[in-house]
Amino acid sequence: TSNNARLVEALDEAAKVVEAKYPDVRIFSIGAPVIAVANASQIKTDSILAISIAIILILALLIYAFRNVKSIFYIALAIGFGWIFAIGLMGAVHDRISIIVLGIGSVIIGIAVNYPLHFVAHLKHYPDVRATLKELIAPLVIGNITTVGAFLALVPLNSVALRDLGLFASFMLVGTILFVIVVLPQMVKSSREAA
Repeated sequence: TSNNARLVEALDEAAKVVEAKYPDVRIFSIGAPVIAVANASQIKTDSILAISIAIILILALLIYAFRNVKSIFYIALAIGFGWIFAIGLMGAVHDRISIIVLGIGSVIIGIAVNYPLHFVAHLKHYPDVRATLKELIAPLVIGNITTVGAFLALVPLNSVALRDLGLFASFMLVGTILFVIVVLPQMVKSSREAA
């Protein structure tokens, strides 16, 4: 797409030169490269919109359900860590990532939010962090393994975008669950001890 974008840009510049020299002439570019560039631009815009809508809706639901800034902060921190973990590992594996993959990240956020959500919601009923972790660790990890396994099934496919989606989703879900079972209990425990 980047080569197509350069081609379309060169065509547009040439068209402007010709149209300036001959005001009665109108030039329109058509063809696969022009369509590919327009589609890529639309996908970028739509991806940003999809992620923004997902974050706003999830945040609104969390605010309604918890009405507790600290709980929402813990959930957002776990998701943020998972996202950064995934971006970091994708950067180690590839030198670039498709915006389409990041756009579908809105779906992955919806899946990943379940891990910290279960932990934080369980703490409302059972304030003992150790007991909560002991009770939730098996279902959380098993759920994570099955979901990561489903996304890893995309990795052997020939489509680069699907392969990257499988890797990105897997990395994000693994990063989020690691944060929830290793870091989050320590944060909650130290926060309660300080209070």
